[in-house]
Amino acid sequence: MATPWPENNPETLEDLCLKVAAQNIDAFAFKSSEGLYSLKDGISLLHPSLCDKLFQSMYEENPKDLTWLTIFRDTSLTRLNKVNLSWRSISVPYLTFLCKHPIRELDLSHCNLNEEHLQVINELGGTLLSLVIEDAYDLTQHGFCVDYVFQCPNLRKLVIRDAYYEDFRSGGLDAPGDHSVLAAMLCPLKTLTYLDLSCCVVSIEIIESLEKMEHLLSLDLSGVHIETMEDALRKICKIKTLRHLDISGTLEDSGRYHRNPEEEMAYLAQNLPNLTSLDISATNLASYGTKEHTSCCSIPGLEGKQLEFLGLLDCPDNPCERPDIPAKRVTGNHTEAQVLLALKVYKDKESLLSSTLNHIFQKLRYEEIRDQCQAFELILAGMKHNWTHKQVQIAGSAALFYILKGENRSKVTQRQIRRAILTLLDAMEQHKLDRTMLRNVLLNFCSMQLPDNMAFCQFRLIRNLMEVVTAESQEDFIQRLGIILLNCIACQVDGEEKLTFGKLGAVEAMLRIIRRKLALEQCDENMEVSWSMMWNITDETAENCKRFINNNGLELFKSCLLKYSDREELLRNMMGLMGNIAEVKELRKKLLDGNFLQIFCKLMESEMDGIEVSYNAVGILSHITADGEDAWTIQKPTREDVMKRMIEAIKRWPLDSKRNINYRSFGPILNLLKAFDTPAAQYWAVWALCNLTQVYPERYCRILKSEGGLELLETVQTDPRTMEDVKILARNVIDQVLEGPKKVKPKEDDHSEENMDD
Repeated sequence: MATPWPENNPETLEDLCLKVAAQNIDAFAFKSSEGLYSLKDGISLLHPSLCDKLFQSMYEENPKDLTWLTIFRDTSLTRLNKVNLSWRSISVPYLTFLCKHPIRELDLSHCNLNEEHLQVINELGGTLLSLVIEDAYDLTQHGFCVDYVFQCPNLRKLVIRDAYYEDFRSGGLDAPGDHSVLAAMLCPLKTLTYLDLSCCVVSIEIIESLEKMEHLLSLDLSGVHIETMEDALRKICKIKTLRHLDISGTLEDSGRYHRNPEEEMAYLAQNLPNLTSLDISATNLASYGTKEHTSCCSIPGLEGKQLEFLGLLDCPDNPCERPDIPAKRVTGNHTEAQVLLALKVYKDKESLLSSTLNHIFQKLRYEEIRDQCQAFELILAGMKHNWTHKQVQIAGSAALFYILKGENRSKVTQRQIRRAILTLLDAMEQHKLDRTMLRNVLLNFCSMQLPDNMAFCQFRLIRNLMEVVTAESQEDFIQRLGIILLNCIACQVDGEEKLTFGKLGAVEAMLRIIRRKLALEQCDENMEVSWSMMWNITDETAENCKRFINNNGLELFKSCLLKYSDREELLRNMMGLMGNIAEVKELRKKLLDGNFLQIFCKLMESEMDGIEVSYNAVGILSHITADGEDAWTIQKPTREDVMKRMIEAIKRWPLDSKRNINYRSFGPILNLLKAFDTPAAQYWAVWALCNLTQVYPERYCRILKSEGGLELLETVQTDPRTMEDVKILARNVIDQVLEGPKKVKPKEDDHSEENMDD
């Protein structure tokens, strides 16, 4: 049965409070002159479970600065049981005061540990039950003092991954290595029930020493580097307490058992009587070998054995496809259940996880996964845990795409979308030079309703997209996706957010792209959307308009217009941008130039793109002419001639024209209603309001009413200076707003959202 998609509920109040607290440390703690935090007076002992959650929230919200750790110096007010500091380079003093807590679970993966850190860990004494150290290379080098390794008498779980030596790194498996450090670490740990040595370099002697661990129930040797695996199996089989054994490999060493695989498997089954869970993925242990197979059991060597779990992913001969597999749960690539289980159990195994993600990608691509909710959750979990592993991120992001664009996309909750955005941003930042990675991330973003889900990471998202579109020699398709996404965001944000684009160099970036395309004589979608992007981020944002002017944008406008005057989409976007500049009083004098005015006069008579080009041209001239006769500093064309041509153009436009524009405010238009000495500008403003409230009454009647437009229109309609045609239009607008939407509306056209001006 497929996992139901979760309710689209917000985070719990507790989680939200902890997140806010983690983001506002000064609200409950003060910082001394030495840079150390202390809880403020009046805060009593925090409950251990709440303390652990607060620690985790602060870990997630403050990835770079670890000074917040000093809040937990006072063990009389804070009590930590579970500490995760993976991927943080923690100093010895900080770890020292943390280890004064009765910590039971400690994760120090990828923390650049040294001998001093281990000495501190040993101060935990008898409380520590679980210790995880991935990327343990630094702990296993020559000269490491073995007198200070893991004096933790009650430790039950130990994870040491990727422990190898410099000579192994440079010389391969046959290079001589000193295994004494790893052996010394394990020697005193008699109470272990769970041991994970994945991807470590181990010797037969180390394997042999594990027999002394009388309580060992689970042993993970996935991807270990050892001289002879067959000999290691003989030693492993002496650990009679084992219930779970993982001896999986990688695709590179799937043929690691050179003797008869069936005999090796049979030896395991016969000599580990308590074994209920076995992982032999990416090995040839399930191969039929040279003997003729006659048993009813489909896995040679496991006759008479019934396991709870059997890992068979990426094994030669595809044993996961066989019938009668002697296990209740199986990993593999044959069925949906096998692949989903593989995603769950291989989260910590980069090679097997990467392979599993490729398998689920194929199944999602051909719609062979029914439980897409569970798939979505497991993919995100795997990507988050392996955020530095490029192949995991590439495969995971490709699989996510087919969920986010498929028929279940509407079922994905807002919380899930936010987690996906953060996970993809992590991948994007970590692997920003990989084109496949960037392509996958951007395609995923295109499948989401980004503007509705990005407030929590807006600046970070825009910054990363800007890096993509401005990168030298960026692939055209990737650059196009980046610009489209930026434009999509720009369509939905207001003042301060539009300024963010400007501060991050969006105007300059778009101008560089356009100049490059112009030099290459490529009028493509990248050029068109770059103009559209600038149109959107300059809307009622004078600072961004100035950036355009100061970076020779007007000259680029003329160059593009001269070369590509027949491109409707391009022309509409450029004219929309010019309209925004014309709304800024101190900037529109830059447009009061004979050459520019001749251009706008010609364009307002154009019939390209319906009325859009003509409408924008008249709008630009309306703002320029409305500044009055004294501001008109050129002789040709005259202001009177321009206004006459404006009125003639407006009269040609059908009042029910469908528009490709999206106003958030009527402020600049309403200002023109007061221009009684410029009837052409007033005519354009009233016509625009009449058109918009008639064609889009649900949206624009409300805006006009809320911004005081009705009162201004009443004044226009009753003033004797107003042209008769304008009075009629003004009355129509008032009636439209007061009486409600009319029944007849023009036929809807299909316009892409990213080309809409705000």
